[in-house]
Amino acid sequence: MKALLSVPFGLCAALLVLLGSGTAYGQYDSLGGPYVTDANTMLLMHFDGNLNNEGSSANGVGHGRPGALGYLSNSGLGLGQCLRLVNDATSDSAYVTVADSSTLDLVGSWTIEGWINIFTFGSGSGDHRWVPRLVIKTGDAVFWRPNYFVEMWGSWRGFSCGYNVAGADRWPQANSPTNSMTPGSWYHLTFIRDTTRNIIITMVHNAQRQLTAFATTAYDPILDNPPITTSQPIHIGFAGGGNDSWLDGFVDEIRISNKVRNFRVPPIITQVTQVPNQPSSVTEYPVSARIQAFSVGGLITTARIRYNDGGGWNEAVMTQGANDIFTGSIPQRPVGTIIDYYVYAVDNGGLRSTVPPTAEIDSTYFTFGIYTPNTQTIHLAFEQTSGTPFDSSLYHNVGTFPNNPASYSTDAKVGARSLHFDRDSTHVQFNSPFLAAEQFAVDFWLKSDSLIHANRILNKEGGNLDGTPADDWYHNNYELGIRNVSGAFRPSARYWLDSADAQFELRLDSVALQTQSWFRFMFERNSTTAAFEVRNANNEPLQRLTAAADKPRRGAGLLRIGKASSDGQPWDYIPHFRGKIDDLKIYNYAALGIVSGVGENGSNVPTQFALEQNYPNPFNPTTEIRFALAKATKVSLVVYDVLGRKVKTLINDDLHAGEYRVEWNGTNESGRSVASGAYFYQLESEKFISVRKMMFLK
Repeated sequence: MKALLSVPFGLCAALLVLLGSGTAYGQYDSLGGPYVTDANTMLLMHFDGNLNNEGSSANGVGHGRPGALGYLSNSGLGLGQCLRLVNDATSDSAYVTVADSSTLDLVGSWTIEGWINIFTFGSGSGDHRWVPRLVIKTGDAVFWRPNYFVEMWGSWRGFSCGYNVAGADRWPQANSPTNSMTPGSWYHLTFIRDTTRNIIITMVHNAQRQLTAFATTAYDPILDNPPITTSQPIHIGFAGGGNDSWLDGFVDEIRISNKVRNFRVPPIITQVTQVPNQPSSVTEYPVSARIQAFSVGGLITTARIRYNDGGGWNEAVMTQGANDIFTGSIPQRPVGTIIDYYVYAVDNGGLRSTVPPTAEIDSTYFTFGIYTPNTQTIHLAFEQTSGTPFDSSLYHNVGTFPNNPASYSTDAKVGARSLHFDRDSTHVQFNSPFLAAEQFAVDFWLKSDSLIHANRILNKEGGNLDGTPADDWYHNNYELGIRNVSGAFRPSARYWLDSADAQFELRLDSVALQTQSWFRFMFERNSTTAAFEVRNANNEPLQRLTAAADKPRRGAGLLRIGKASSDGQPWDYIPHFRGKIDDLKIYNYAALGIVSGVGENGSNVPTQFALEQNYPNPFNPTTEIRFALAKATKVSLVVYDVLGRKVKTLINDDLHAGEYRVEWNGTNESGRSVASGAYFYQLESEKFISVRKMMFLK
C-alpha cells in the first residue's frame, strides 16, 4: 500500500497454470456473482442503478461532480448494471464511500472481491490515476495505513492486495505479476486472508472467469498481526487521501466477507529455499518448500524442482515430510556453473502453481552459482580500446552498456587505460550470482570529472533471489558513493543489513574528494567486521574506518558501475557518475587486509563506552584513534589545538554499537598539514565525553 518494498524479504508468490477445468474433489463456491447475502457478508453492492448495500453495513454514498458517476449495462458479465467512475481529469473526483461500522473492521480471515475495468491510468506518481483503488478501508492518521486495500499500480500494470499491521510499518501484501492488467478489460479481483495457514492470496480472473494471475504470501503470525482497524469509511475508486489513486473506469459486484470463501485456489507454495551461492565442496543443493492444497479434501499429487545448469532443464522429485514441507535436491555441479531453478506443484483438482510466480511465463527463476571460496570474483583492468569491459577472473562475468557506452582513456592509474564515463546515461552492469557475498572486498581507483551528492560509483543492488525486478535496489549487498556533507564531498561505503530494516554505513569525513585527482576506494567485510579506506594518488592512506557489522543482504540484483538503479525504477533520478574508474576488483572474502577485530566479548559488542590512546604517539604522518560504543548513538570525534580551537571533525554521525578505528593524517578541515605540537581529541556522545592528548611531529 505505502510501497511495494514492504513485503517481508524471502516470502514468495506463485502463479497458476491451469491444466484442466474439471473438479476432482470438493464443491466450490461460484466466483464473480451475482451473489446473495449470508451470515458472513459484511458488504455486497451490485450497482444495479443505485449504491445500495445488501450486507450488514450502510449503503454507499456517491461523491464527485455531477455526471461523474453513472450506471451502464454489464450483461457481458451477467451482472445487470455496473458503476462508471469518470476520473479522466482531477476535477471529476468521482468515488463512493460506505460509512464505517464494526462489521467492516476486519482482523481475522476475510475474502474481499469485486470486478474492475480500468479505462485510463497513470504510470507515475505525478498522475492522479497512478494507483487506482477498487476498495480500501482508509487509515485514520494517514490514508495509507488502511485496514485493507485492493489496488492497481500503473507503473507495472499489476494488482496488489494487503493491509497495514497495527502499530507497525509493515504492509503484508500479495502482488500479481507485472503486466497483469490490460486497459478496457474486466478483471475479478479476490483478496483472501487465511489465518489458519497464515497466508494472504491475490487472484485475478478475466471476464470468462478464468484465472489469469495468482499470488500468495506467507505472513508472520506475530509480526504481521493484527491488521490495523480504522474509523474511516470504505472508499471505492479513491484511496481517501493524496492525489494519485483515482479510478477512471468501472466497478461491479463488490463483496466483503469475514471468512475464507471456498473458491478454486491452486496449490499454496511458500517458504521456498532460496539457495545462496554454493562452494564447490558441497555435494548437493537441498531445496524445500511448504506446499498445501487449499480446498478441503485437496491433495498434492506432484511436487518438483525444475533446474537448468546450462545444459537444459531437469527435474528433481520433492518428497513430503511433516507440516506439509516437501524436500528435494539439485545434484552437485562444477565451479563456475550457474543454476536456475523453480518449484512447481499440482493438486488432485488439476490446478498447478509455480514459485517464482512467472517462471514458466517470462523466465523468472531462483539463481545461484558454484564458486571456489577465497577467490577474486571479478577483475576489470580496462586495458582494451573498445567494447564492454573484459573480466579476467575465473568466472568471466559478461557486462553490458544498457545505454550509451563508456570510452577507454589513456589517463590511467594502473596499466595503460581506464574506463571513462564521459556521456549522459552511461553505466556498465553485470548480471552474475558470483558477485553476491556475505564476506567481500571491493577495490578500485577513480578520478571524478564532477562531484555530485548521492552519486553511486558502484552498487551491487539488492533485488530478490528469485530474480524478480529489483525495485529495492538500495537493499544492496555493497555500495560505494559520494555524499555532500556540509559542502564537502566525502566517500561513503554502505550496505543493507540482513538482520534489520536498516542500512550500515561507513563515511570518511576526514577525506575531501576532489575532481581530476585519483583516489583508491577499498571496502571489505569479514564474518563480523567491515572496513572502508580511501587512499590518495600515491597510494597513501587518508582515512580508514572500521566497525562491527552484521552480515549484508544478498540478492540477485545487478552490479552497476556508474549508476544506482535501473532505468525507470524508483530513484532513477540519482545522477550518473562522471569520471574515470580503473583496475576494479571484487572478492568473495576480505582480501584487502584492512579489516581488524572487534570486541572480545561473545556478542562482539562492547560493554562500555571508551576512548583509547592514539597509536603511534607521537606520530608522523598518521595516527590511529580507537573508541568503543556500547550502544547505537550520535557520535562526534573532534581534534582541537592547545587553545581549544577546532582543527578537524573526524566523525559526526549516528553509529552502531561496536569498536571503531579512525585515522588522522595531521591535516585540518581544509586539508592542509597542521603545525607540530600537542593536540587533543574529544569523543562525545549522548552520555559520554572523553578527551586525550596526542603529539604531532614533523
